[in-house]
Amino acid sequence: MTVSSSRIRVLLTVPHLNSTASPYREMIAIAKYLPQDEFSLTICSLRKNGISETGPVLDTMNIPYFVARFRPRGYTLKQIRQSLADQALINQSGPFDIQHSLDFTSSPFEALLARFHRRVFVYSQRNLNPNGHQQALRIKATATHRIIAVSKAVEAFLHSQGVRSSKIQHVPLGIDLSTMTYGTEKADKPTRRVLSVGHIVSLKRQEVAIRAVALLANTMPNIRLDIAGAVTDQRYYEELQSLVRETGLSERVRFLGLRDDVPDLMRQADVLVLCSESEAFGWVILEAMSVGLPAVASAVDGPKTIIDDGCNGLLVPVGDVEGYAQAISSVLTNSALAAELATNGRRLVEERYSAERMVQQIADLYRDVVQQR
Repeated sequence: MTVSSSRIRVLLTVPHLNSTASPYREMIAIAKYLPQDEFSLTICSLRKNGISETGPVLDTMNIPYFVARFRPRGYTLKQIRQSLADQALINQSGPFDIQHSLDFTSSPFEALLARFHRRVFVYSQRNLNPNGHQQALRIKATATHRIIAVSKAVEAFLHSQGVRSSKIQHVPLGIDLSTMTYGTEKADKPTRRVLSVGHIVSLKRQEVAIRAVALLANTMPNIRLDIAGAVTDQRYYEELQSLVRETGLSERVRFLGLRDDVPDLMRQADVLVLCSESEAFGWVILEAMSVGLPAVASAVDGPKTIIDDGCNGLLVPVGDVEGYAQAISSVLTNSALAAELATNGRRLVEERYSAERMVQQIADLYRDVVQQR
């Protein structure tokens, strides 16, 4: 592989350019903070989704981008041929020294094609492969030069799949604090608002938040619950709606759908609840901490990495409705506790989970893999 004598040429591949879904913020952080005197960055999106909104943002940052099928979008022979044909477009946009994938699939196609074209291949593992094929993921890991694990939970998962430690580098996700206005002062208002953010899917267990609010409704008549997130499981969504009616919370619970103003919703809320039965990381917790919103989350691997219980957030056993109700009540009725959690949460993000820190670690990884090659 021939490496540029001036700058390391990086191709960053993403599934889409939508600003309301991952990995948009990670992509923008890399575009913003990767040292331009040392690296030349190009972004390739698998789909056109979001290009009209995000394209101008990348233009202002002088980051070239294009749309190409860096992997097949399905498993038919036609789709495979289309992806192979698009490799010519990718090569014409290069050459590239590194191909870094922020795609979510366990498919090994991208890794194999990158290796065929003599590019160092790196990918970020952001989840625990809940819907992926385990054997496909193992093939992808074998064909990869380096894997970025976004949390200790992901790192442990990769080890369980037989991935060598020398291939794994732990780089926590980072949030751009310059875009997150911090403030713990809440204006006087007649309601106390609980906020849940996440796709409407049974894994997120929003029913626990609803039942917890139901337990508090009699003693806290001003409590409300907002649930923000796209509906990805229609049957579960209908079950949640039925539960709201059964618990008499029709006037207290709102389903807000997919939102592009989550930080604003957080600034209007009094406490965040995350009831998931599994989380690889817990991005929404970082968002809440960044704006000064106390977080109550399930005591599963991802949130446990971020939250020091009682210091910068509260942890509750999965499915413990009474535990969630008690934690929510503690935050809503104890202003000193709420302020302490908020202050310590923001400090944690500044020290460990900033976008600048994340990109600095990614840049170090780029330098290392290129030097090794």
